[in-house]
Amino acid sequence: MPFTARRKSVLAVTTTALLSLAATLAVGGQASAASVATWDKVAKCESSGNWAANTGNGYYGGLQFSASTWAAYGGHAYASNAHLATKQQQILIAEKTLAGQGPGAWACAPGTGLDTDHANPYPTNPSYPNPATLPSGTLVKSANNASVKVIIAGAGLPVAGSDVGPDHYDLSKIVIVDDAAFNALSTTPPSGTVVHDQAGGANRYVVVDGAALPITGAEWTADGYDTRPDMGVPTSWLQTATNSTPSTGLVLMDQSGTDASRYVIVNGTALPISGTEWTANGYNTRILMGVPGTWLQAAVARPLSNKTVVTNASGADSTVYVLAGGMAIRLSYADFTGMGYDKAPLMGVPGTWLGTAAAKSAPSVGTLLVSPDNATVWLTVTGGKKALTAADFGPGKYSFDDVVAVPTTLTAQLPTIA
Repeated sequence: MPFTARRKSVLAVTTTALLSLAATLAVGGQASAASVATWDKVAKCESSGNWAANTGNGYYGGLQFSASTWAAYGGHAYASNAHLATKQQQILIAEKTLAGQGPGAWACAPGTGLDTDHANPYPTNPSYPNPATLPSGTLVKSANNASVKVIIAGAGLPVAGSDVGPDHYDLSKIVIVDDAAFNALSTTPPSGTVVHDQAGGANRYVVVDGAALPITGAEWTADGYDTRPDMGVPTSWLQTATNSTPSTGLVLMDQSGTDASRYVIVNGTALPISGTEWTANGYNTRILMGVPGTWLQAAVARPLSNKTVVTNASGADSTVYVLAGGMAIRLSYADFTGMGYDKAPLMGVPGTWLGTAAAKSAPSVGTLLVSPDNATVWLTVTGGKKALTAADFGPGKYSFDDVVAVPTTLTAQLPTIA
């Protein structure tokens, strides 16, 4: 066992060992090495072959590393202590210890061949597995990266430190994988994958374009989600995914198939597509994703966010509008550039929906407006608008970030309410 109690000064030995190792590496050689079979013999003697050994004797893992030895020879690149690392990782650190201290670092060395076996246990360029081909639930990391991911349907979801305990991830079972393939892993499972929190709980979700959409109890069976593999995913990843929405432009339908309506996502809102627009606007050429009906109904009811700049997706009309309180307000070219909307993304939306939004007489009550004619901020109220003062803004009050710049013609037509 490295740095055992037989050594008089751990710090002195550590310094000497590191200097020895540095000198060895500097000349490009390896002082000593041993095959995996020989390391197995050492482990059999040191820990009865238990590579996760943690008996409380101050030494850890199959080769009984002290915490200081593990740290001194770079073990923290793999795990905080030897018993938490894989067998391969422990052997790699043991190779460095062997090069620095020689076989005498282990009391069990005699008779194992550690002093005569000079085989490299792992090739300089080992052939690591492609992580995307490993079973779901496998923990992986690359040899040159301290990050850990869990494989879910071919994707690699990042595992945060806060996930390890609650999610019951066993870091001693991490598989070292190909470095390039590890970095190339998608961080979201394929759309349609059913997931739950690895830490537990009854909630189930379906992944659609990286977002985790909730599935109700009725939808679980009625929509056939219960027939799909149910994957446990890291808690931290799921928290982010449940706060996400499918990307703008994604075309959706109710997974149940009981509703023939089709929708397109724009800034988190599901906008209805008419039958004519389905083909005329090219929506039929996009991938159609089924989503839980309860989530879809909420997305349809959600107003398109203020300050979203839109135009008819058909291209037949180049008029540009800005959304304020659910109303699509027409912008002249001077408005479009003068108010800075030319710097915002321009979203194509179904013309039928746009016509309805543009026909509204006023933004919804509670919308904050300002127009170029003066600096007054207006609050829309029932029957008109009300002027706000600087005292109305601040913590716990209105925010200037919510104020929508609109043409003077709109604010002028709204009656002022005292």
